[in-house]
Amino acid sequence: MIENYKIILGKGIGNILLGMKKEQVENILGQPDDMEEIDYDDGEKSLTYYYYDLALDLTFESDDDDRLSFISVENDEFSIENKIKVGQSKDVVLKACKELAFGEPEIEDLSSEDIPNQELIALENENVNFWFTDDTLDEIQIGPFWKDDETPIWPV
Repeated sequence: MIENYKIILGKGIGNILLGMKKEQVENILGQPDDMEEIDYDDGEKSLTYYYYDLALDLTFESDDDDRLSFISVENDEFSIENKIKVGQSKDVVLKACKELAFGEPEIEDLSSEDIPNQELIALENENVNFWFTDDTLDEIQIGPFWKDDETPIWPV
């Protein structure tokens, strides 16, 4: 089980750390409820574990030596510094980002016919993405910090 619901940017969530191998995650959370593998044109692959009860998606990338590369949260029990969590408005999240002295957000309109009123707010320095639908945060996605363009800093 997850030891706490704190999202630590660049590190992970509780005892689930970016850079872990699949077996390490399975030892903590058990087998995923579902999984999806994607083959990219460049020959790389990603494998996402879905844990529905936790509303948590964990993605392992082959170009990262099959390490846990991204964590996506759709659960309002998880938070960043007890200030940012799923379900909040865009204004509240942007205000919290400013209070936490995060870098300048990049805001992108990703609205489509399937998902109207969708926006992505990306914070490059913190390697965090906030996904909004109708100005409500519905997903937080984190990845590792980077030493340079080629080298992730794995906390494990």
